[in-house]
Amino acid sequence: MPKFQVPYHRNQHFTGRSQLLQDLHTALTSTGKAALNQAAALSGLGGIGKTQTAVEYAYRYFYDTPTYEWVFWVKADTELALVTDLAAIARSLDLGDGTLEELATRSQQWLKTHQGWLLIFDNADQPEIVKPWLPRNPQGRVLLTSRAPRFTSLGIKALIAVKKFSLEESIAFLRDRVASPQENRTDHPELDAAELAAVTALAQELDGLPLALEQAAAYIAQMVVSFAVYWRYYQQQRLVLLEKGLPETGDYPQSVATTWLLNFEEVEQRSPASVPILQLSAVLAADDIHEHLLLVCAEEFGLLACTDELALAEQLAALADFSLIQRERATASYSIHRMVQAVIWQRLSEAEQQTWIERTITGLNAAFPDVTKFENWQICGYLVRHVQAIAPSPTQIFGF
Repeated sequence: MPKFQVPYHRNQHFTGRSQLLQDLHTALTSTGKAALNQAAALSGLGGIGKTQTAVEYAYRYFYDTPTYEWVFWVKADTELALVTDLAAIARSLDLGDGTLEELATRSQQWLKTHQGWLLIFDNADQPEIVKPWLPRNPQGRVLLTSRAPRFTSLGIKALIAVKKFSLEESIAFLRDRVASPQENRTDHPELDAAELAAVTALAQELDGLPLALEQAAAYIAQMVVSFAVYWRYYQQQRLVLLEKGLPETGDYPQSVATTWLLNFEEVEQRSPASVPILQLSAVLAADDIHEHLLLVCAEEFGLLACTDELALAEQLAALADFSLIQRERATASYSIHRMVQAVIWQRLSEAEQQTWIERTITGLNAAFPDVTKFENWQICGYLVRHVQAIAPSPTQIFGF
């Protein structure tokens, strides 16, 4: 059974956050605290790097400096996602069969009676969802990532704010991310005055937001352009967005919209067949989108160019190259940042939004197996998560 159950690969471009990681480790491992469980929370804005920080912490203290014997990861954006992942932990521990609730409860019981584990609840923006499932065991450790500002209802006092990168950290990230494999990431060649001015201006404009910095760096690396050239492109696109008017709603800053637009337009030219996948991904649940789902329901989803595994792989690769999605080859799945989903959705017309909602419903409906058979419940639970992501009410889907 795997003892390290983090569904994301380690980010080779992870930069900075050294003090934050140390503070987090101290909060989770310091002794002498009387508590039902030792827990901490990483809190901050969307796109600020909470999940990536948690991923790095997990890898660092399981592999580099072994501290935990077990590391488990639970998606906590909805109650169904949380219960489904806890049930998956039970299956990995060979705790028997049963309904999702029964298996999740067995995981909880296992965590209560074992030690040396770290349990991560990712995207726990609604603490009340997590509360019934917090394992009460002072020998285990719990980490939450969330946009929520406080967790007093959960008894978690160790709240660690994940803040924006400083200007120096932003510049270092951009330079590290675009460096060629032959370059030493810590010993870059000197930039001339124009390049230094451009990377500084870009870092200031992106305001320390890791998501926007990553998208900008992905474009520069893929297109092999200078910071000065990208900065000029960025300013042009920013003016286009301002002229069109920013959306009245949308949980993202303008910097993300601008970096996304540059990357999207390049993908649109390089791989037009990738665009429908990106638009579909704005409707589905953001995490754990199985590539097999897109293949078997390609016709229903309207993915006409998704004819076989090779075609799909090429289309997903184009999106991943520009950091519009994050692929997990080990599980043949991918994820998309919620902020990127918001940008994509806001740029669709109402008619396009309606079309994608209808296609998504049709595709997911076709994917459902026989729900009366127990052996199909796991895949049904997975599909229901995507159904729940479509819209909170039928009136938003069908307009009645």
